[in-house]
Amino acid sequence: MKFMGDYPMKGQTEQEMIFSVFHRESCQRGWRLLYILTAYYKCSEALKPYLLKYLHDVCASPGVHFQGIAKACEQNLRKTFQYGGRAEHPNGMELKAMLAGRSSKRQLFLLPGGIERHIKIETCLVALEAIEELCYEIGLHKLEALDEYAICVVTNRGQNICPLKKREYILDVSTEAEHVDSNYSLWFRRVIWTQPLNFDNELRVTMHYNQVFPDYLKGLFNVVPQGKASEQQLQQVSKLAALQHRAKDLIYLPTFHEVQEYIPTQLFGLQRHQQWLNMVTQNMQQVQALTPHQAKAQFLGEVLT
Repeated sequence: MKFMGDYPMKGQTEQEMIFSVFHRESCQRGWRLLYILTAYYKCSEALKPYLLKYLHDVCASPGVHFQGIAKACEQNLRKTFQYGGRAEHPNGMELKAMLAGRSSKRQLFLLPGGIERHIKIETCLVALEAIEELCYEIGLHKLEALDEYAICVVTNRGQNICPLKKREYILDVSTEAEHVDSNYSLWFRRVIWTQPLNFDNELRVTMHYNQVFPDYLKGLFNVVPQGKASEQQLQQVSKLAALQHRAKDLIYLPTFHEVQEYIPTQLFGLQRHQQWLNMVTQNMQQVQALTPHQAKAQFLGEVLT
């Protein structure tokens, strides 16, 4: 624009101006700025096909500089049209990283039981894509399974739990959460239970077990009409107690206090303490041969059917 006379030269000679354009660092900074802008703003519908074509041509031309960042700009632009663009301005650390050419970071996600998983978060990665990657980690590949899982942002030491919309940008969420609580966390949980649970993936079984058994102990899976339980129900509760013990990879017989921890409070008072201990001990003989993975799977099968 300076060379064409559309912008003041500001004391530069034409030769100096031409050399500044030839300087590769100048082009690199321009591409990085475009990378940031495409994450936040759409172009016009009239410009869109031409800009995408240009970015695609740079990506597809062998030996051309900046192929990688051109591809990233193209991906950003497509996601901005699809999801609306980032809403939160990048914080100082993210902006500094982008200007230095670093476009991703490792984000920690917590699965039930405190299991840690890290995902590479690109500038425009949305919650749906993070869910897909975490589902892949636990061996789920069917699209219908993805609808049953969610990511939640957790602040105030677990007091505030907010599920993310599938279209929300992970880095927007983390930037906003940092303003509220620097110790925020992102949880991955199952929220709908219509698809059958298969037991072929050990991480998936462990995750679901860690999510289910605390709710079981709160009594959320038990119905006791008029405060009376059938013999069959008492037997099932004692078996589930034995499975919890074996799931910890314990082979010794549980103590009375351990048995009490394995049984929902509203059920524990339905018979004498020694009766519970005797019943759980009998069931331990049947489950001792199981691996912890098998014990967790069997527990889930008993509770969820």
